[in-house]
Amino acid sequence: MLNKIQHRNLNTYSVTPLNFFEDFSRSLFNDFKPNFIKTDIHETDNEYFVEAELPGIPKEDIQVTYENGVLTISGQQQIDAVNEDKKGRLIRSERNLTSVRRQYLLENVKEDEIKASYSDGVLKVTLPKDSSKELKKSISIE
Repeated sequence: MLNKIQHRNLNTYSVTPLNFFEDFSRSLFNDFKPNFIKTDIHETDNEYFVEAELPGIPKEDIQVTYENGVLTISGQQQIDAVNEDKKGRLIRSERNLTSVRRQYLLENVKEDEIKASYSDGVLKVTLPKDSSKELKKSISIE
């Protein structure tokens, strides 16, 4: 099935309520961009290596947890901007809170040997594999 370009005549008299809401919702949701953590995950025979970009988020505001085979990385950044005039009167005060969270399924990991470091906006997490756990289970056929 081919997508065809529909030319629209957007003058005041040709906009129906349906077109108005369709165009409004398209512009609203196209401008919405979720705050994803850009991540690279490498796997070797012995470990998983995760690199996650968290620019501008302070180390103390980053949380890394591993539970039931799921690695969770979350963080938040709060920016407070206050502008005062020469007499000290408040002219403008703005607050911005950015929160991010991602989860990754990485099973068979030695939980007590997980290591993480953070430098220059990049979080690096090393998750050693637990070779004592079977990765594949053979199922007999009756």
